[in-house]
Amino acid sequence: MFITARKLPEELLHYYALKHRSIQRANHLDKLHRLERGVEGERVYDMILDEAGHENLYIFRDLYLLIEGSVTQYDTLIVSESGIIVNEIKNFTGDYQVEASMWTRSGGATLPDDPMSQLRRAVGKLMNLQRGAGFKFEVSGKLIFPNESFRLFTKDDQVWNQVVLRADFKRHFNGFYNEYSGEGASKLADIIERHIVQNPYFKHRVEFDSVRHGLYCGGCGSFQLEKQQFHLLCMTCGSRESNETHLVRAMSDFKYLFGDLAMTSRRLMEFTGNAVNVRTLQRVLNKYCYVKGIYKTSNYIFKYFDFDEAMRKEQQTRKYKDYLS
Repeated sequence: MFITARKLPEELLHYYALKHRSIQRANHLDKLHRLERGVEGERVYDMILDEAGHENLYIFRDLYLLIEGSVTQYDTLIVSESGIIVNEIKNFTGDYQVEASMWTRSGGATLPDDPMSQLRRAVGKLMNLQRGAGFKFEVSGKLIFPNESFRLFTKDDQVWNQVVLRADFKRHFNGFYNEYSGEGASKLADIIERHIVQNPYFKHRVEFDSVRHGLYCGGCGSFQLEKQQFHLLCMTCGSRESNETHLVRAMSDFKYLFGDLAMTSRRLMEFTGNAVNVRTLQRVLNKYCYVKGIYKTSNYIFKYFDFDEAMRKEQQTRKYKDYLS
């Protein structure tokens, strides 16, 4: 069973907001596309794991663990009575050669931090958990390559023993069919949950005045909107979204663009280009945010991870629907 949800990387949400609100530099677009490839690889992995079934397992996805003073990111941890298996997902494309621990892509580019080393570090960190667990458990790992266009060439059997290619996914997942989650697995899952922390590495920030202010269409991204009573009409594609939807999207953008910059009602009003009246803005702020401070010193903290989570969890409380073309 899935214990944790897989969310979009915070870095990707930052670049999505920049994509709409700034002129994208080439390095920004490269990072955005790289992150999107990673998300697509995880989507394929989760889909095939769902098809194979996982109710007899504890599955942790997209998490950060604080172990002995340092934080490590994990794509997937599979917990059963046998122990913990790390699945590190690499959505590589093209041909790769591995020789003497060096990973080289077709064309001669050598990976600065090869996947096998990453996997060994991730497994090693989990093995350190045993010191405070009070019982021993096995930890192992696999490198998962979900892209069908990825090809690997190596004579190293140790590499092949820890690699799962796209064609081998079903066999890999079927190998968990006889596993089960008893008392030992439950203890392991509890230990993992106690060590989960927020991502401490997301530090991307831009200046408030360096990006475009205003509201944009969720369908086509256009800022050419016409105000209606409870909606904004996109003059480019004809989509019609509620004032609430637009403001929540702006709050999510604010969170991932400006970091620790306090989101005050005045600052959000400026960020949205004064597109709605103050009463509407205040109502939506109170619904979707925690309030910190009082009166003139108050600022707001977005309750949700991102726009999509807010829309999903508040779907039943929304009065006006959206109409995307």
